[in-house]
Amino acid sequence: MERRHSKEPPLSPPPCDISDDELVSISVRDLNRQLKLRGLNREDIIKMKQRRRTLKNRGYAASCRIKRIEQKDELESERTTEQIDIEKLVNENLSMRSEIDRLYQNYEALKKFANLKNIPLPPDLETL
Repeated sequence: MERRHSKEPPLSPPPCDISDDELVSISVRDLNRQLKLRGLNREDIIKMKQRRRTLKNRGYAASCRIKRIEQKDELESERTTEQIDIEKLVNENLSMRSEIDRLYQNYEALKKFANLKNIPLPPDLETL
């Protein structure tokens, strides 16, 4: 069951002035340094790290959705191509069967004509 949201629910405002984009892109080491420099208390540091994890998870989920949609589109395209190829092979098969039937009828007619005119057939043609 898939849930779709038109917008992600808002997160609580950050306890300091680091933007969400910066929070997601900054390294853990730099984030820890920034948080210490700003003099945040332990509770605010934990909130910022939770906010960072939530934002990163949203990013991962979004990229997974995009990848899944791209894969689905690619597979549907491959499926369509395969169906076209199968249809071509079926038509080619029918055409060949038709040609084989026509050639067999010609062979039978020639064999009948040879029998009527007393024309001997090679032994390997008489068993077909």
